[in-house]
Amino acid sequence: MAWRIKETQEGEVLDNFSYIEREKIVKGTSPKVLGEQFASVHFREDTKELTSDELHYIEEINEYIKRLNTYGIKKSNEIKKEIDSTLNNISKEGNGFVKLERFFKEKAGFIHDAFIHEEETKQEARVNLREELNSFRQEHNITKREAKYPKSYILHFAWIFVFIFLEALANAYFFGQASSLGLLGGIFIGFITSFFNVVLSTIAGFVLRYKNHVVKKTRRIGLAIFGFLLLLIFFIHLFIAHYREVLQVNPHVQIEAVLKPMLQTPFALHDMESLILVSIGVLVTLFSIIKGMNLDDKYPGYGTIYRQWKASDNEFLDAKRQLRKLMRELYTLTIRKSDNMMNSLESSRDKLEALALDLDAFIATYQRYYHKAFQTAREILVDYRLGVESFHGEDDSFKYKEILNERLNSLNSTILLNLRAVIDKELKSIEEQIDNFYENQERFEQRLEEMKERYLENEYIEKVLQQVKKNREIEL
Repeated sequence: MAWRIKETQEGEVLDNFSYIEREKIVKGTSPKVLGEQFASVHFREDTKELTSDELHYIEEINEYIKRLNTYGIKKSNEIKKEIDSTLNNISKEGNGFVKLERFFKEKAGFIHDAFIHEEETKQEARVNLREELNSFRQEHNITKREAKYPKSYILHFAWIFVFIFLEALANAYFFGQASSLGLLGGIFIGFITSFFNVVLSTIAGFVLRYKNHVVKKTRRIGLAIFGFLLLLIFFIHLFIAHYREVLQVNPHVQIEAVLKPMLQTPFALHDMESLILVSIGVLVTLFSIIKGMNLDDKYPGYGTIYRQWKASDNEFLDAKRQLRKLMRELYTLTIRKSDNMMNSLESSRDKLEALALDLDAFIATYQRYYHKAFQTAREILVDYRLGVESFHGEDDSFKYKEILNERLNSLNSTILLNLRAVIDKELKSIEEQIDNFYENQERFEQRLEEMKERYLENEYIEKVLQQVKKNREIEL
């Protein structure tokens, strides 16, 4: 900043302002000579009164002091702006546990409002789903229980594909010897038959759940479909076994040629391997039916509506977890800010101390300029009076300091001193904060912990939900 003093060969000087120059005041004529000239034509009994020459000197010096005061006022404004800016930056750094507490409450309020806003949009749908679930339970005579279904459908279907793969391997072995395409043909036939067996058996198991339905008509339809699928599956097992036996005799036989003798004597199997093939198929069918039954809850439709409600409830639990997570993160951030406060306080103190040193140097230099003007005025008057005394003799009654104090303008440094007092006051406040920092920090962390726990309590969250419910009722 331009107000700071400059270091030169002559010492410390003000920026763009020079010390008083005697030559400019006396304008080339020695004051002593002027005094001699004055004394040669005037005899004055009252030597305490200033002559016209002396009054002119003082007027010139007063004009210089006036410019010095104007300079001081201008620079005082610049200094004030820098002090205000520094104090404002210190304030923004958050020095003070009260500000940190306000920061925590403000951010917690934002989190609270976001939670309320989210719940206001979702609570009605969640309540409706809950009512639908309870209505479904009541209508279908279901006890208040959780729906049972696979936690992982990926794992569940993985087992179904394992059944397809294992049966396909077994079928490939039995058909590999009979097929005209050898092992490759056996693998193809084995996979096709295994796929249809497992898929139809899984569907049959899923349909079998309708035996638990409270409506007789629905229950009967479900059992009828299950019976039909079971017959179809068993028909496929017998057809595959007959097809294999005929294939061993005639590798190029058509499928239609197998159906007629099979329908006439479906259980007439002559090969032990065909019986084993049917047994493996039936075993896979039983496992697939069990897997199909466990695809969802044993009561049809209950798993679907329960999952819808559960997903909505899980969203609420996730929202609560998110609320707690954000509050803990806010708590950690606030604690971290409080830990950084000591560094901030020490940095603020260093800034103010540096500013105070610069201001002290400015005030000292500013006053030195005035003292230089005062001293110049005294030297000029002394020289002038020496010229007068060379004619009339010495006069001890002339008091230079008293005369100058009365006649010279004073230096206006009040604003600068007030600004220095402002810095001292702020430095004192910061020193007190540093001295009491750890004690205040401990108390602050206790208050913050209490606020955090209050925000994380289930009672608080329930209170928020009640507020949401109340808001919804008001809207309705």
